[in-house]
Amino acid sequence: MSHVTRLRSLRLLAAGALMLLTGSAFAFSSGPANGLTGAPGEATCTQCHASFPLNSGAGAITLGGFPAEYSPGESYDVTVTLADPQALRWGFELTLLDDLGDSAGAITVTDPGTQSSSAGTRDYLKHNSSGTYPGTSESASWQFTWQAPAEGAGDLMLYVAGNAANNNFNTLGDYIYNASFPATELTGVGVGDLPVAMRLLGNAPNPFNPQTQIRFELDHESHVRLTVFAADGRRVATLADGFRGAGLQSVTWDGRDHAGQSVGSGSYLYVVEAAGERQIGRMTLLK
Repeated sequence: MSHVTRLRSLRLLAAGALMLLTGSAFAFSSGPANGLTGAPGEATCTQCHASFPLNSGAGAITLGGFPAEYSPGESYDVTVTLADPQALRWGFELTLLDDLGDSAGAITVTDPGTQSSSAGTRDYLKHNSSGTYPGTSESASWQFTWQAPAEGAGDLMLYVAGNAANNNFNTLGDYIYNASFPATELTGVGVGDLPVAMRLLGNAPNPFNPQTQIRFELDHESHVRLTVFAADGRRVATLADGFRGAGLQSVTWDGRDHAGQSVGSGSYLYVVEAAGERQIGRMTLLK
C-alpha cells in the first residue's frame, strides 16, 4: 500500500468514526426511544447520559394541571416543566399507566415541540427536534391534553423522565430527572354531594426553599396525620400525627427527612389524613 493510499484510508476511518460519534450524540435530539420513563420494567436516560446519578442535579421535573384525583372521561390540560440552572437543552418522555402496567386514557398532542409513539400496550409522549429548545436556560415546558379513562380504571400513575442537557453535542455532563405522579379515580357519589370535613388548601410558597407551609381546614376536632413522600413513593417525613382542633391549620416543612437530614431538590407529595378523609398535594423543593 502506497503512502498516499494509506493516508487516504486513515482519513476515511477517522471520518467514519466522527460520523458514528456525531450520530450517537444527536441520536435522541429528535426524540428518545420508547421505554425510558422509569416506569416498571423501563430504564431512564441515564443509560446513555451517565455522567451523574439520577435526580442528583439542582433541578426538578414537575407537572401542572395533572389531577391527584380524576373524574372518569374528563379531559385535563397538563404541563410538564423541567428546571435546572445549568442546562441549555431539554428533553423528556412520559407514559401514564394503570395497575396492570398498560396505558390509561388518551394523550392528545397539543404542543408543536412534542410527539407521541407506542410500544406494546404503552403509549408515550416525548419531545421532538424543535422541543429541545437549544440555548434556552433555566427551564423548559411542554403541554398536552389527557383524557381520563372510563369509570373503573382505578388508580393510575404517570411516569416521566427529563434530560437537562448542557448542549455540548454529546451525552456527557447532562442531568437526568425522574418522577412519578399518582392519580386516584373518583367513584360513587359526586364530590359536590359529599359532606366535607377536611379541606386541603395547598402549600405556599411553591416551589420553595428553604421551607413551605402546608395548609388545611378542619370542620371539627380530628386526629391528623401529615406525611411527606418522595416522587418514587418513599416516605420522607411525618410532620403531624395527633389531634387538632377545628379551623384553619398550618404545618411547616423545612425540607428535612425523618432523620433531620436535608433532602434534595425535586417534587414531593404530602398526604393529609383527617376526619376519615385522605387528600394529596404536590410541592417542589428547588435549591
